[in-house]
Amino acid sequence: MWEEALDDIELESRPQTSLFNTPFLSEKIDAIFVFFIVVSSSFIIILAIKFRIIHLWLEFLHGNSFLRGSIYPLAFSAVFIVSGIVFRTILWLRYKPQTIEQEEKIDWPFVTVIMPALNEEELIEKSIASIFTSRYPNDKFEVICINDGSTDRTPFYMRRAKLKYGDRLKIVSFNNNLGKRKALYSGLKKSRGDIIVTVDTDSKIGRSAIRNLVVPLIRDKNTGAVGGRVAVLNEEVNFLTRMLSIRYSISFNFGRAYQSGYGAVFCCPGALTAYRKGVLVKFIHEWVNQKFLDVPCTYGEDRALTTQILKAGYMTRFQSNAVVYTKVPSGLMQMTRMYLRWTRSYIRESILFARFMFSKYRTKHRALPIFDFFFLNFLHPFHIFSLGIVLYSFFINPTFIVRHLAFLIFVSFFLSLYYLRTNRSLAFLYGIPYAIITAFCLWWIVPFAALTMKNQSWLTR
Repeated sequence: MWEEALDDIELESRPQTSLFNTPFLSEKIDAIFVFFIVVSSSFIIILAIKFRIIHLWLEFLHGNSFLRGSIYPLAFSAVFIVSGIVFRTILWLRYKPQTIEQEEKIDWPFVTVIMPALNEEELIEKSIASIFTSRYPNDKFEVICINDGSTDRTPFYMRRAKLKYGDRLKIVSFNNNLGKRKALYSGLKKSRGDIIVTVDTDSKIGRSAIRNLVVPLIRDKNTGAVGGRVAVLNEEVNFLTRMLSIRYSISFNFGRAYQSGYGAVFCCPGALTAYRKGVLVKFIHEWVNQKFLDVPCTYGEDRALTTQILKAGYMTRFQSNAVVYTKVPSGLMQMTRMYLRWTRSYIRESILFARFMFSKYRTKHRALPIFDFFFLNFLHPFHIFSLGIVLYSFFINPTFIVRHLAFLIFVSFFLSLYYLRTNRSLAFLYGIPYAIITAFCLWWIVPFAALTMKNQSWLTR
């Protein structure tokens, strides 16, 4: 993925072939993108007619009483999903990151960057260096690194960085692994900043990341947290990392962007997020000791923090111009374990959010988060239900599933177009195989995660 902020840091990957790289087209990118959406949508409708998709579905669903009973749920699902996509797209097209004009004089708040680390010898030193080369005023931030019981050379590289950066870098070292929450909590207790920024130590941040994260907190006192954009550092490793690069881009450049429009980003990432310290201290003890189903929570600390901030009545925002580059899994098993951990925390925090989303937890923008909550949680059962029907059809009429697989490829192409508006790269084509793999191979993650919620293993460590 070739990000606009690549000039901020030296990356390990080279740029992809770019699209819309002329000045005229760059200025008209939104109009071009809307044109792409209209043309692609029309093309999908034409294909549906040409392939007789609707006719085949109706013919197939009238095959027996069980299938006839699924007609109305599928029709309702189709209308609801299309409405949700339109609603999200409108919000997304209106999104713009907040910026500071050159002539503005800003009294930048003091920031504490907290970096918990467990066996991160490969990138820890480069990660720390990316903080200290930040464009944030040098006298307005400090860095606290926490060694969470590492068994490799992570402590050595931390101490070597300490020799270079002096008192601006503090090191906290645990003899045993206490977990990421307690590591963050110990850093918070030692922090001097009014703003707390968390950064993962397997990542590098862009030079403008901290400045851009802080802007919404300066402009709006009702904003409690601001999440950055997570991009892929090791995209060029293999086919899987390229697909994950598209997934990350759409998740942040689209997902967090439209949620930011109504001030309820559901998960501000631990890899790069800025928090008001005054907000965190209100519930930090509850968060660090969080239990679910009577089991202490270990993972999903970033989503849990976001839920608590929303519950406290504050807005959560997204800044696409605050970029952190992180390494993603390069193997299928590692990726699956990562998704399983994410899904468990997603289910847990969705349940907790549902408990207060109808209350007057804040004064405005309460309706849209409720709609989006139902939309997001509707997708999972619909995915399993529709996949079951399609697979069942294979035993009745094998050509039925072949036609729909071709149609799914075209729909995946359409959804991948969301990547083009912000990245303008031919890499969006990797979104097509990713959508196919997700549809047919990863459907089991949600039900399995729901059945194993008490399992608090990190899985990838």
